[in-house]
Amino acid sequence: MDIKSFIQSGLLEAYLLGQCTPEERALVERMVAEHAEVRAEMAIIEMALEGYAAANAVPPPAWMKGRILERIEAETPSTVERSPAPSRVSLRIFQALALGLVLLAGFLFFQQKNLTSEKTVLESRLADLQRQIDDCAERGLQMEKLQQVNNLLRDRGTRNVPLGNNENPSLAGLAFLNAPRCEVAIDLNSLPAPEQGKYMQFWSIVDGKPVSMGMVDLQASGGWQLIACQPNAVALAISLEDNPNGNPTPTQVLLVGSIPAG
Repeated sequence: MDIKSFIQSGLLEAYLLGQCTPEERALVERMVAEHAEVRAEMAIIEMALEGYAAANAVPPPAWMKGRILERIEAETPSTVERSPAPSRVSLRIFQALALGLVLLAGFLFFQQKNLTSEKTVLESRLADLQRQIDDCAERGLQMEKLQQVNNLLRDRGTRNVPLGNNENPSLAGLAFLNAPRCEVAIDLNSLPAPEQGKYMQFWSIVDGKPVSMGMVDLQASGGWQLIACQPNAVALAISLEDNPNGNPTPTQVLLVGSIPAG
């Protein structure tokens, strides 16, 4: 099965929803591990499913609490009071008035407490709603970036640029260059983890000189980072730097790869 047919088969969606057979799960995991385009498509689908679930979350209706309380009150047996003896009428009236005042004070106290509690709940729900709105906006931006990566990988003008280290063959990475678009997509999952306190900086080699293309963001959504390319570049490289903002020239070249001609 070719990559395009596999992506359109619906197996990625079924995998994320837990509806695959063991054989289908093994196939999906193998395709994800071997093909960057499949990884990008799965990230887009996962983001879409999470965004749909967050956007369609339905809280319980506000009237439900009142209905429950009314049902409890209706099912509570009522008490029948006997008429007090004539000799104790005044005492009973006094006791009733005192009890009424106590109940009224308690009612007002709990009413105020309930209003305060409801205000707190309302403020909390408003804060949650704002967070959901912010999350949806952020997810929309992330999905847009992942779609850009997906479009770049599908473009026939895109060439893969393997990155390696001659002194340490175990170190490797992968980037994709589209010269007509002048864009580079870095597969962040393919890069080795930097040492503690080290940061990765991306470079293009133009006329034999390194030109900084910015810092590598290992936390970028979906495991991909898009970077504008440098025209006439003959190679791409990644260096390790102590400065989180990078340096004018590479301190320690970690990976380098020649751009294929044509």
